[in-house]
Amino acid sequence: MIPLKYKVQTLLFALTISFVGCTTDEETVIVPKTPEQYKTEFGSFVSSEKTKVETCVVGFDKGNFRTSTKFDALKADYLTVLNGAETILAKTDVTIPDIINANKTLGTPGKAFAAEYFLTDRRALNDLVVACEALSTATVEGTAVGQVPTAAKTAFTTAITAAKTTRSLVTAIDRVITEAVDKLKAAKTTFEAAIIK
Repeated sequence: MIPLKYKVQTLLFALTISFVGCTTDEETVIVPKTPEQYKTEFGSFVSSEKTKVETCVVGFDKGNFRTSTKFDALKADYLTVLNGAETILAKTDVTIPDIINANKTLGTPGKAFAAEYFLTDRRALNDLVVACEALSTATVEGTAVGQVPTAAKTAFTTAITAAKTTRSLVTAIDRVITEAVDKLKAAKTTFEAAIIK
């Protein structure tokens, strides 16, 4: 039987051999930025955000705002803090903590504005919704020529409502918008086929 002391020495030797063959990663060195670098980067961000906010309008295009009821208030709130950040950045003795604090002020108004800002183009879906609503309004339910059965009208109205819901979703990506257009086109074709001739 091997004494415990020799077992420990053998284990330590084995560990030493296994570590000798390992390479170590170089230590990550983080080079701190100067206040001027922080000022430049933050200034670029503030400038791009101001451009986005100032050129934004209510509509269905990419970069448009989805609701007119909140638009003016949210735009004004965000522009106020962006202008405040520019004022801080214009100081000759601006410090890194000043920049950090200015950045923090953008959080709440920036998130509120972004929550209503479309990242994808919805114009094709909107145009189709408008056309479908006009068709639905112009087509009366009934059994005479030019009319449509109640079930067909109900199904078409449901499809239009679903498309309008998708159109309003800020989080809807291009694929989702395209799918909504395709579904509404199919519903329109089915509705038109149901019109009594």
